[in-house]
Amino acid sequence: MSGSTEHRKAPRRVVKEIQRIGGWGDVKYHHLLECGHIEVRPRATTAPKLACVWCLRADAKENEMKALAVAKPTTYDDSLNSAIEETEINIIHATIASRFGIPKEAIDIVVKDVGGRLEVTSARIFLSASDVRRIAGPTESGS
Repeated sequence: MSGSTEHRKAPRRVVKEIQRIGGWGDVKYHHLLECGHIEVRPRATTAPKLACVWCLRADAKENEMKALAVAKPTTYDDSLNSAIEETEINIIHATIASRFGIPKEAIDIVVKDVGGRLEVTSARIFLSASDVRRIAGPTESGS
């Protein structure tokens, strides 16, 4: 994919700040975008928005990683749990995925046997960079 085609497909982001970097004859302008990425250009832009190629690349890489990911089958010891416990765990799994707007595969629920019954002890959530930005929202420092 060539640079110009990439810029045409890239989402437009608001320019939050422009920093002049370098000395005479070797000046680059770092445009800090609302998404947190930096677009480096030889001249400062006067446009309020710039195409963020890094957002486009991150989304492409995220889709590539999803395609490569192999879902680990959830295994439960049938002697330890009943269908009700398994259903409760699946409901917790689905609720967390729904609340954060992430795929179920990004959640790992840890259970332990307590007196012959499974109890949830914790859950690990794996977030992509775009999920972190979406959930965290805009920050004061711009990073």
